[in-house]
Parts: sequence; structure tokens; C-alpha cells
Amino acid sequence: MNRTCALVLVLTACGEPAPAAVDAVVAPDAASGSEDALDAPACVLPDPPATCDPSAHPLPNPACLAEEPGTGGCPAGMVRIDTFCIDRYEATLDGVSPYWSPGATPPAAHARKDAVPQAYVSGTQAAASCAAAGKRLCTDAEWLRACRGPAQTTYPYGNTRMPGVCNDARATHPAVEYFGTTDPVIYSMLGHPCLDQLPASLDRAGANPGCVTAEGVFDMMGNLHEWTAASAGTFRGGFYVDTVLNGNGCLYATTAHDATYADYSTGFRCCQ
Repeated sequence: MNRTCALVLVLTACGEPAPAAVDAVVAPDAASGSEDALDAPACVLPDPPATCDPSAHPLPNPACLAEEPGTGGCPAGMVRIDTFCIDRYEATLDGVSPYWSPGATPPAAHARKDAVPQAYVSGTQAAASCAAAGKRLCTDAEWLRACRGPAQTTYPYGNTRMPGVCNDARATHPAVEYFGTTDPVIYSMLGHPCLDQLPASLDRAGANPGCVTAEGVFDMMGNLHEWTAASAGTFRGGFYVDTVLNGNGCLYATTAHDATYADYSTGFRCCQ
């Protein structure tokens, strides 16, 4: 039964003949193959606050955001890559501010387009969040395969760096901008919740349509570092300030911190 007929039956079941006005509005859309007249309203993303209150823990991801269907038999929000599934987008957590630590028992991870991804997360927390979703952190080999694609490119989109395609080169370090100084002491305050709330900092998932792999995985270069399952602690892909210092694009890897570390730049995605 198509959606137009369903609407007419509901009206007649209430003892009222379906008014001609309903057919006049719905039928042309149905005939053209469009169902826009019956679709739910678009999911509205809230505007960011004009200023950041460090004591506030905003929740910028509306409940209407949903995971896209999985591909190749993978769960919702995931893409099939060879023998494993990987989240299409960087992870988000329900009920937790993406600008604040998710705590010792984080909720299940989700991968949703247009959501602000979870930062300030340690490798230990990321692993727990993936496990709560019935998933796990990606191995280094899986993460690299997904980022580099079947052709094993240096960047998600190819072998030549294309500035501005990914969120990977903020002109001023957010700590320098926020604290107004280059004094090295600011680098001991990288857990400050306002750093990712500055303009031109952390992007919503999928906001850079060209920053996608051949198989449809977004933001593996830039935006947030992404934890992998390496026991010594590794995060990959660079973030919105830098995708060069520790390797180019997909080859970027930071191994200087153990899995308990977290700051404004650390995020994750899950595999299965």
C-alpha cells in the first residue's frame, strides 16, 4: 500500500470522507515520485552560543539525528570494508557533551552525520564506548585500510594533498587563540572545554563532503584524532590543526601518550 492510500483510509475510517483537498495536495507529489509533502520536518541543528561558558556542558546534537543504513550487511552507521565494518563517521555519545569527558562508563557510540563528534575522550573510554555498542576499536591495520582505500592512497581522497578538502589546517592553534598567549603553559590546559567551541575548529560529522574515502568513510583525516586498539596507545589521522607533523594524512600517527590520555583533539570511531 502506498502512502497516499494509507492517508485516505485513515480519514474514511473515522467516518469522514477523504476531502478532495487531500488528493489535490498529495497526488501530484506521489505521481512525480516525491513524498516530500508527507516527510517529517528536517532535523534542525542548533546555532552555537555566541560565547563559551566553560562551566556549561552543551548538547549540540538533537535527538532527531539518526544513523544511516549499514552497507554490506554491517549494522546501521557502518560501512563494509573487506572482512570488517567501520563507522562511517566519527563517534558521538548520547547525553554527553562532546566538549567534555564522557566519564568512566561512557554510553554506547553512534556514528551520525551532522553530529558534533565526541572529543576529550581517552583510548580507554573510547574502547568502553565501542564495547557498549557491540563493537570495538579498530586495529591499526583496519584503520589504515579504511582510510587509504583499496588503492592504498596517502590521503582519503587520493595521493595528492588538497588543502581545504578536510578539516586539517586551522591557522591558529585554538589554545593560543582562546588563552591569548603563546606561553607554553597553555599546552597543559588542552582539556579546556571551550577549545573545540571556537569558530572554525571542530566540524560536525560529514561537513566536508570531499573528505571521504573511496568506500564512503568520512573525516578519517583531520577533524579529530582517532584512537585505535594499539595497547600502548595510538591515535591516527591528525586533527583540525595538523595532519603533517606525525605523518601525512592517513599515515599520521601519534604514539606519545598511553590510552588514559585525553584532550580537545582526541576522538574515535568503532569497528566490528
